[in-house]
Amino acid sequence: MPAGSSLAPATATRDFIFVRHGETDWNREKRIQGSKGAPMNPAGHEQSKGLARSLWEVPIQAVYSSAMPRAVETASYVAGPHRVNVAIDPRLNEIHHGEWEGLAESDLPDLALYRKWREDPTAVTLPGAEPLAAVHERALAAMRDIAAKHPASEGLVAVVSHQIVLALLKCHVLDRPWSQIRRLALGVASYEVLTTGEGFAPRP
Repeated sequence: MPAGSSLAPATATRDFIFVRHGETDWNREKRIQGSKGAPMNPAGHEQSKGLARSLWEVPIQAVYSSAMPRAVETASYVAGPHRVNVAIDPRLNEIHHGEWEGLAESDLPDLALYRKWREDPTAVTLPGAEPLAAVHERALAAMRDIAAKHPASEGLVAVVSHQIVLALLKCHVLDRPWSQIRRLALGVASYEVLTTGEGFAPRP
């Protein structure tokens, strides 16, 4: 290294575990699930037991969940082996899909519009749906509060939430446009360890 030069200080990072809830009948029936939705079905409970087995040796200090029953149920399985309580934060709730929540895809009044939204949620808006910016703002505020409350040195924090919410948070951390939401989405009953900057800042 040339004389007088120096390395820039390393930027601190930390990991979070993102978990998407287990299967519900609405998932299986291809109904639009958002701020409503069914609780987990028997398959979802079995999936969540599998998540708990996969994560039981991970040093988890806290488990957070949206207020939706399907997420709370999943979070309870994840938290069980670690003997921690599930903290509920409604800011982690799934996007409100507006007038079409609860409808099966086959019953939608404009299937073409829904397919466009599925492909790129930034391209069109569903009738009466919560804006992506509002979902991003509330979910990001929740994660910043969680990061401030739980030092990385004390273990990982698991966050159990939903497809759109978790994908928006990943876009923030990875500095990706929201048009990539579907590409970054987690599957039902899956998890991912996400490295972030301190305070839930974008990855350095």
